[in-house]
Amino acid sequence: MTRSRYSASVRRLQRKKRKSGLFWIVVCLLLLLGVFLFQGWRSATARINRAATLFMERVAAGDEAGAAALLEMNGNTLALDQWIELFRDPAIEYSGVSGARLTGLTSGQADVAFRVENIALTVPLELAFRETAWRVSALPAVTNLAGAFVEAETGGRLRLLWQGDSLVLNAARPYGLAFGDVVETLIVADTAVRVTRLEAAELSRLLLRGDAVLEGELEGIIPLSDSFAVYRTGGGMVQAGSAGELLIGQRGIKLYLSDGAAVAVRVEEEGAAVETIRVLLRQNLDDLSDQTLGHYRLRLSSESGCVVEDRVAQRSYSFAAGELLTVEPAGDGIALIPPGGTLLQFDNRIFFEPLPPGRMVVEGLPRSYWEGTSPAYRGLLEIINRDGRLVLVNEVSFEEYLYTVVPSEMPLSFGLEPLKAQAVATRSYAYTAIFANRFSGYGAHIDDSVLSQVYNNMPEYPLSREAVEATAGEVLFYGDTVADTRFFSTSCGYTANAHEVWHDSVTGNFPGEAVPYLQAAPQILTETVDLSDEAAVRRFLKEVEWPAYDFQSPYFRWEVEMSGAEVEAALNRNLTERYAAQPDFVLTLEGGEFRSMELPRIPLGRLRDLRVIERGAGGNIMVLELEGTNGVYRIIKEYNIRLTLRPVQYLDGEGPVVLRCHNGATYENYSILPSAFAVFDLIKDASGHVERLHIYGGGNGHGVGMSQYGARGMAQQGFNYRQILQHFYPGTELKALY
Repeated sequence: MTRSRYSASVRRLQRKKRKSGLFWIVVCLLLLLGVFLFQGWRSATARINRAATLFMERVAAGDEAGAAALLEMNGNTLALDQWIELFRDPAIEYSGVSGARLTGLTSGQADVAFRVENIALTVPLELAFRETAWRVSALPAVTNLAGAFVEAETGGRLRLLWQGDSLVLNAARPYGLAFGDVVETLIVADTAVRVTRLEAAELSRLLLRGDAVLEGELEGIIPLSDSFAVYRTGGGMVQAGSAGELLIGQRGIKLYLSDGAAVAVRVEEEGAAVETIRVLLRQNLDDLSDQTLGHYRLRLSSESGCVVEDRVAQRSYSFAAGELLTVEPAGDGIALIPPGGTLLQFDNRIFFEPLPPGRMVVEGLPRSYWEGTSPAYRGLLEIINRDGRLVLVNEVSFEEYLYTVVPSEMPLSFGLEPLKAQAVATRSYAYTAIFANRFSGYGAHIDDSVLSQVYNNMPEYPLSREAVEATAGEVLFYGDTVADTRFFSTSCGYTANAHEVWHDSVTGNFPGEAVPYLQAAPQILTETVDLSDEAAVRRFLKEVEWPAYDFQSPYFRWEVEMSGAEVEAALNRNLTERYAAQPDFVLTLEGGEFRSMELPRIPLGRLRDLRVIERGAGGNIMVLELEGTNGVYRIIKEYNIRLTLRPVQYLDGEGPVVLRCHNGATYENYSILPSAFAVFDLIKDASGHVERLHIYGGGNGHGVGMSQYGARGMAQQGFNYRQILQHFYPGTELKALY
């Protein structure tokens, strides 16, 4: 028993020794592994540090090629340019690299230290192990925001409004900023490392806003930065705006400049004071292309003498009554040639102000009803060189502008009440045009053609002036907004919905958004009009004897007949022209669907069919389909349809195309189809080609809002101007604007 116990003890001891040995072997192995890992970690962090240091040394030296060799370039090209540019700044001092560390098996970081305005900062640099070396894989973002709006600075954080977004950043130090400051901010990663408060300068008056420039009355042309921002403030709040909201003629704009360019403007949320309107004067009123917006030479005089000013350069010259001044482009500037005098050169906009009580006369400017004389203009005339042509703008008081719009838009024979209705509609439309900014790139609110309102095509007359003065300041409101009071010559007995005539100016969609006070409505006195289908529209437009307010207009009913060759010549020519002007609204059938695409030189070929695809509630054509031997097309919107289907002779050696009105009047080669309230009769030959086209139509103009002949007819029925306006703009309210 003793020997047995002894043997067992020996065996137990031996087992313990074996276990102890294994334990120490494991411990040793773990120690060795730890040493190996530590050495590997130390080696890796050292290599990370070396890679980051070498990269930053090359960055600090401006060695772009050397830095790029140590950088993964996927998506980092721009970042490297910005990073090198950062350390080229003499106010930024590179201090070194520290804090190298592993963040994964093949990823790491190192802290780049630098000083800005004596403040020490660090940002992390991302690195990755690739094959045999560590390379920089991502750089901290470097951003310079020129023109950011300060919303708040608190608790070491800075909140900025930038490009419509609110940004929250770490502040490298207290900057002492307050709401309303506009700053230039250098941001590295998520830290504003340098902030410069920009000084505000009040713009004298905004005269022009282009895509890349602003023009101040006393400052001249100011370039815009690529990131130009507009801020609207009021009641302690700020909103991001757009350059399109800046109104020509506006005062009180706070301007912020950096490196000579405007980076931001600030405007208070207040209604614009309407004192004057700025009218762009065309070469002539018959050609509505952009080519007539500029002049190659102008000749001006004044019946009482005038003063010519360059307000930027503070130069001024006086000229006597009747002196004829010739103005021409001269490079990027303007040359003024007095009679027998020394040529004067100007680099800026020039202003022509007549001495009281005179007006400025534009010699030789064709205006239909000035009866052999040249048109005279109240207010100021201004000229600027735009791309080698002279842009002529007339700035005139709001009411004086109406003195020649009303007789230019409505015959005096219509009588006082229709003229008063026209004055209110014209005043309302002109006011809304100021905010539309359609001609802001030319320094104007409106032009003098039918694209806006015809202005000064006829001199002032006592009756039209009486209509303006009797309604002075009156406009139509819909709710709190001045109504968009569209008007036109003649209805067919029905007006049109605005949204079925024009596309939405914001979204580009057609039909656009409905306008409650510009709705399709009958203009027939005693009978109900049925426009429920194409057959009903055909019956309505082919019938002449309707008891309509507009019946006395020659255009109440009209018709045109054209041969197949004549209509094909018109369509083949005008389709391409309309596509160039509005490509989204001239569509080609391709692959079973209609899409906007470039048209061939002869798009239609021979005409096979002409179909109305869609009409508005008032009977106006919204979509017209043309089928030819070369293709099938859809023309969208009434203006495109009217310009494509012009009753004009385009064939050489043939007689004019004649428009015949229901009162017996005829017009040759009428420049546009009078309206889109029309139906078509086609005669085809044996091969299916159109041999003759007969168009029956009614009305003249777009058909939206007030019919001028309709207003005349209502006045003859005893309605006054207020009742006329309520009829054509239901739901609006007549109020004083000023």
